[in-house]
Amino acid sequence: MACAHRITGGEASYCFLQSSRMSEEGEAKSLVFHGAKPTWPVRCDPLLLSLCPFREEGGPEEGKGALVRCPHCKKRHRGGSTAKRLCEDWHSVKAVLKEMRERRPGGRKYFEHGTTLLPYRPDTPDLVRQLIWLRLKGAIARRDAYTCQDCGDFFGRVRRRNFDRSLRRGKGGYRWESLEVHHIVPRSRGGSDHPGNLKTLCPRCHGAYTSDLRMASAEARRREREVLSRMRECDDGESGWDAPTDY
Repeated sequence: MACAHRITGGEASYCFLQSSRMSEEGEAKSLVFHGAKPTWPVRCDPLLLSLCPFREEGGPEEGKGALVRCPHCKKRHRGGSTAKRLCEDWHSVKAVLKEMRERRPGGRKYFEHGTTLLPYRPDTPDLVRQLIWLRLKGAIARRDAYTCQDCGDFFGRVRRRNFDRSLRRGKGGYRWESLEVHHIVPRSRGGSDHPGNLKTLCPRCHGAYTSDLRMASAEARRREREVLSRMRECDDGESGWDAPTDY
């Protein structure tokens, strides 16, 4: 029995069926069947597949669940499945990575001021974006040669052991620290997961960006409250306008 929501084949496969039925607002989609966390998929075995009321069946030759040859990985995916969409969009991201390497030989492979362009189609599902992000983080670290792009600190790999004198009540000890992938234009300001908007930073440099962003956001909220307060003071009550009160 075939199902378009199974991302891999075999006796047991991860199920990535999404639905807005589970959310209160009916807008944000979540996994219908999930593991220990709502964002973790559950493994669908033959028994669950036979009982599942949401399965989308398809024969080997026709229908949404039909196996189709993928021009990117040369494997076969079920038509309309998450696996097929993931393969297509990940191929698009890899094409952007290759283009950036060719356009900037010997230089940094990202834009200094970032970008809001998307490396895949705008209608890409949130689940596929999350799966791509898990792959993209490692690809960006390899692209930047496991080196912080601000201070030049070399890690050699994604994480390393670092001696910290503050541990064990001043006696010192080793702890693990990992490279972090930074969005040059923050997601909160429209930044995307485009490789040109991503660079690798050490925890210290990334923390400085995060601190500055929080301070800027706090300052913007403070200014909004001041403007609304002055508008309320100037309002004589006859204009019929009510200033927002949720700040």
